[in-house]
Amino acid sequence: MVDLSVEIAGVKFKNPIVVGSATPTMNARMMKRGIDGGAGAVIAKSLFGEAGKLGRQFPRPRFKLFDYREYPGYPEKLPHAFTLRSLEECSSYDYDTYMKDINTAKEMVGDTGVVIASLSGSSVEEWVTMCQMVNETKADWVELNNSCPFAADMGVKMGSGAVDMTYQVVKACKEALKKPFSVKITPQTNDPVALAKQVEQAGANAVNMSARLSGTMIDIETARPVPFGAIGGWGGPYLIGYGLKMVGTAAKELKIPIIAGLGVWEWQDIVRYIMAGATLVQSGVGIILQGYKISQKWQNQMSMWMEAKGYQSISDIKGLALPNMVKTSEVPRKPANIGMAIDTQKCTCCGVCLKSCFYDAITLTKIGAVINPNACDVCGLCAEVCPTYAPQLFYK
Repeated sequence: MVDLSVEIAGVKFKNPIVVGSATPTMNARMMKRGIDGGAGAVIAKSLFGEAGKLGRQFPRPRFKLFDYREYPGYPEKLPHAFTLRSLEECSSYDYDTYMKDINTAKEMVGDTGVVIASLSGSSVEEWVTMCQMVNETKADWVELNNSCPFAADMGVKMGSGAVDMTYQVVKACKEALKKPFSVKITPQTNDPVALAKQVEQAGANAVNMSARLSGTMIDIETARPVPFGAIGGWGGPYLIGYGLKMVGTAAKELKIPIIAGLGVWEWQDIVRYIMAGATLVQSGVGIILQGYKISQKWQNQMSMWMEAKGYQSISDIKGLALPNMVKTSEVPRKPANIGMAIDTQKCTCCGVCLKSCFYDAITLTKIGAVINPNACDVCGLCAEVCPTYAPQLFYK
């Protein structure tokens, strides 16, 4: 039987799936639903310090999906490339109410899952105050949210607008906290891995590299950003590549565990992150749009796949892809032993490949498309755009 459990800093997670800090974890009842749905842990919606309390009042509406319902076959078939734009700022609770809710959540969850409190301050004093308060709760773990993509736009020095304070804040919280903790860093900086190193040096038990980017969208009929005027969170499955890059790069340089999760939409994404070096993998958009029970489905599918492949535990696949993730300078250049050819049995002479062949190497004939090997650069684009998979790579 496959063992999906992992352990960090003495805290055991029954599986690596974490419900991210967002609307699905905004109160104790919903955190309990997250655990019941199959996740190993839930991260409560973040508590903002008093300086950022404007975020406790949510805009309405605050969610907007792009390229989602338009997908062919929706809702039976869901897209793998779409954008969820939202203004998910923080918990609506004040300090005392938040701490009580964390206790309620842990009482409801018990030993069936890990409850993680999430804090975000705008000054060292605010951070320390919240850490001291969360020490007195039943939270299993604490996340220091230093990644909020739009707090700075609120006029508050928080999140992505306070990366220069990262080391100082984590160091102070390390001294104040009595619980294991991770730090959620922003991807909106020149070097997220360098920021992760600061987190490690300051004494964090793990680093969370799963924050969304910020963005906007303009309605050209009204010349207004939708659904609200300001910037907002910008996430979706298409960001998985960016997340894997950050995690894989960081895993080669850090000693502390990594919590990943940008763009998680299916169980394979969880495996991908673990193979890139992550220990835990969280999902926000995946839970928001597929429901709490998707965690159990992911868990079951992971278990079946791992068993079929002969993997017995998470440690068997953790970091498995790292040796294969090389620097750009190490990528083989212009290999002479490969070429492209068209399977004329599959070719329908649609001409789609002609639009994307910038080497003028393809000619349409009565029997199908033909590639001139002397002109072809073997860029592979024809194989990617062909609706019938007719272009084939071959080795000489």
